[in-house]
Amino acid sequence: MSEPLNVLMVEDSEIDAMLVIRELRRGGFNPIWQRVQTVEELHTALNSRTWDVIISDYRLPGFNAPMALEIAKQSQKDIPFILVSGTIGEVSAVEMMKAGAHDYVMKDNLSRLSVAVRRELRDAQVRAEHQQAQNLLQTLASNIPGIIYSFVYHFDGSIVFEYISFGCLDLLELTPDQILENASLCLAQIHIDDRAGCYAAAKQSAQTLNPFSYEWRLVTPSGKLKWVQANARLECRENGDIVWHGVLLDVSDRKQAQELIIHNALHDPLTDLPNRTLLVERLELSIDRAKRIETYRYAVLFLDLDRFKVINDSLGHLAGDQLLKTIALKLKTHLRKIDLVARIGGDEFVILLEDISGIEKAIQITERILKDFQTPLILNDSEVVISTSIGIVLETKNYAHASDLLRDADIAMYRAKAQDRSSYKIFDIGMHTQAVNRLTLETDIRKALEREEFVIYYQPIVDILGDAYGGSTQHVSRELQQAVRLIGFEALVRWQHPTRGFILPEEFVPVAEETGLIVQIDRWMFYKACQQLANWKTKFASHFPLKMSINLSAQDIRQASLINSIDQTLAQTGLEGDSIALEITESMLIENISQTIDLLTQLKDRKIQISIDDFGSGYSSLNYLHRLPADNLKIDRSFVSQMQEGNRNYQVVSTIIALSNQLGLAVIAEGIETPQQLQWLQELGCEFGQGYVFSKPLRYETAEVLLASQSMYLSSGKSGK
Repeated sequence: MSEPLNVLMVEDSEIDAMLVIRELRRGGFNPIWQRVQTVEELHTALNSRTWDVIISDYRLPGFNAPMALEIAKQSQKDIPFILVSGTIGEVSAVEMMKAGAHDYVMKDNLSRLSVAVRRELRDAQVRAEHQQAQNLLQTLASNIPGIIYSFVYHFDGSIVFEYISFGCLDLLELTPDQILENASLCLAQIHIDDRAGCYAAAKQSAQTLNPFSYEWRLVTPSGKLKWVQANARLECRENGDIVWHGVLLDVSDRKQAQELIIHNALHDPLTDLPNRTLLVERLELSIDRAKRIETYRYAVLFLDLDRFKVINDSLGHLAGDQLLKTIALKLKTHLRKIDLVARIGGDEFVILLEDISGIEKAIQITERILKDFQTPLILNDSEVVISTSIGIVLETKNYAHASDLLRDADIAMYRAKAQDRSSYKIFDIGMHTQAVNRLTLETDIRKALEREEFVIYYQPIVDILGDAYGGSTQHVSRELQQAVRLIGFEALVRWQHPTRGFILPEEFVPVAEETGLIVQIDRWMFYKACQQLANWKTKFASHFPLKMSINLSAQDIRQASLINSIDQTLAQTGLEGDSIALEITESMLIENISQTIDLLTQLKDRKIQISIDDFGSGYSSLNYLHRLPADNLKIDRSFVSQMQEGNRNYQVVSTIIALSNQLGLAVIAEGIETPQQLQWLQELGCEFGQGYVFSKPLRYETAEVLLASQSMYLSSGKSGK
C-alpha cells in the first residue's frame, strides 16, 4: 500500500516535476504535491498546509535553492529539504548541506530519491519525538512532589543552579528564574541550626566525590517549616567545577518517601516490573528453598523480543517504550501471584515460576505466551506483530547462584533465536558445553597469534576491461582459456589449527572482532602481506606495479596507533604507499564520519588507496559517500553471484557502477563465478574483478607459479574469499 506524502516542489519545469513525482510513486509513495516557482508562491504554500518534504531545483528564473532553503528555515517548520538538480556542482552541494539541506539527488539518477525521502522522513520523526520527550520530561519534572536540580560549585568558590524544575514554586515558594539568578536564596532557607551539618555533608561529598544525601529543615518566605531530603550524584568537570545532579523532596511524610525510594530501587522505571536486583534476590530465595524442601520445583524463563530494534527504528523510541509496557502487561496475565516477571534491560524479560509440578507446567505457560504474542498490537496506528524467543531452565540441585541460572537461561534463549523465531529451547548441559567451546576458541586464537598459526592466501584481482579480450566480450563467454591482466591480490587470512585443521574466517573472525584480537591479527596480516609483496617486487619485477589489497576491521579504525603502525611496516618492507589498497566495509565508514574522513585523508597523504568493501550490502548516504577520500568501490559478492539480466541484483550492480563513475571511483566486482556474469559486468563498464572464474585464493607458492607464468586464465567453480 502506497504511503501518503505531501510534497512541496520548488521547480520551474513541469516535466522535471512530473519525473520526480513518477519516481516517488515508484518508490511506494502516493504524493499530493504543489509546484511553486517564486518567493511569494513559496511563502503562501508554506502557510497554507502541512508539508512532509520540500524538493527543490537549484536554479529557477529569479529564484534559487539557497533562497528557498532560507525561507523554509525562517518558517520554523522542521520540513526535510532535498535538493534535486542536474547542474549543481559538488562545491555548491556541500555548501547547501552546510546551510541546512538534508540531502541532494542528481536528476539523472532519481532512483535514490525515494530512499532519501524515506530516510529524511524517519529522521524528522526522530527529531519530533526527541522534542516531545524533552517537553514530557519538563512536564513530569514540574509535577513531581519536589525539585529536580543541577547545582554547581565553581572552582573559584561561586555557586549557581544550572537547572531547577518548577517544583520549586511549591516547595521553596520561589520561581525558577529567581533561583537561577541568585542561588543563595535557596541556601538562605536552610534552618540556622541545620546549616553547619548541611554544609559539612556537601563539603565531604565534594572532596570524596561520593553521592550527596542529607536531610534538613527549611523555612520558606511565608514562614512554613518543612523537612526536606536531598539525594544527588556528582560530576567533576575538567575545569574543576563540582556539579550535583539530584532531587530535593518534601519528606514530611517520611514513610511514603522511603517506600517510593525502595520501590524505585527494585523496579524498572518504564514498565514498573521488578528489575534485575529484585529478580536476583527472588532467585536466591528459590535456590535456598529448593535445597531445604525436597518437593519444591521452580523454572526460569528468559525472553528476548525478536526484531525489537526494527520497531524502534521504524516507529520511534516512544512507540518502542509503549510496546515494552504492553508486553509487560501481557506477561503478567499468564502468571500467578507467586510468580515473578522482571525486565532486566532493553527488550529482555525473565520469568520465575515458583512451586511448579515439573517441566510440563513451564512448557505449558511458555506455549501460552508464544501464542498470545501472535495477536497483532496497534502502535502509532500501525499493526505490529512481535514475536519472542524463550530459553527455559528447570531447577536442579546443582544451581547455587542466581547468575548461573540466568546464564543458562540466556544460552537456551539464544539457541532458540538462532534456530527459529517465536520458539523456545530447554537448557541442557550440551548448550553450556558449546558456550565453553566458544571461550576455548577465543583462547586458541590468542595462542595462534603467539604460535603464528595464521596463514595468508592471495586472491588475484584482474583488469576485466583491458585489451586482453581483444574488444570481444562475447568471445570471453565462449572461450574459458582467455588470458586476463593481473593487477594485484587481495590478502585473506586463514587459520591452520594444530588439531582442528584448516579453519575459515567465518568461524573465528567474529570471535576475534568481539574480543579485540582482530587488531593483532590485522597488524600481523598487514606486515606479512607487505613483506610478501616486497619479495615479489624483487622476484617478478616485470609484473609490477601490483597492488596488495588488505582488509581493515572496525577495531583497527578505532586504534590511535594505526597510522604509525602502517608507517613502520612500509618503512621496514621498503614499500611505497601506492603499492597498498586498504579495504574498509561501508558500514564502518559512517560510525564516526568525521574521524573516518580524517583517518582516510592521512592514508591518502601516503598514497595508499582506499576501497569501500562489500558496497551495497550496508547503508551509505550520498551525503557521506561524496565526502570520503576513497578510490574504489567493491561490489558485494551477494549481488554479483545472483545477477540475472534485468533483475534487481543486476540493477543494483548497474547503479553502483554508474554512481562510481559520477564520483570518479574505480569499481571492483567480487565473487565472479561464471563467464556470463563477467560479460554482464564488462557491458556495464566494471573495470576490475575477482572470483573463482579467474582463481581461488592461493597460497604464496601457487601465487608465485602464477606470477612466473606471466598470464592468467578463466576457470570455473564457486566463489569465495
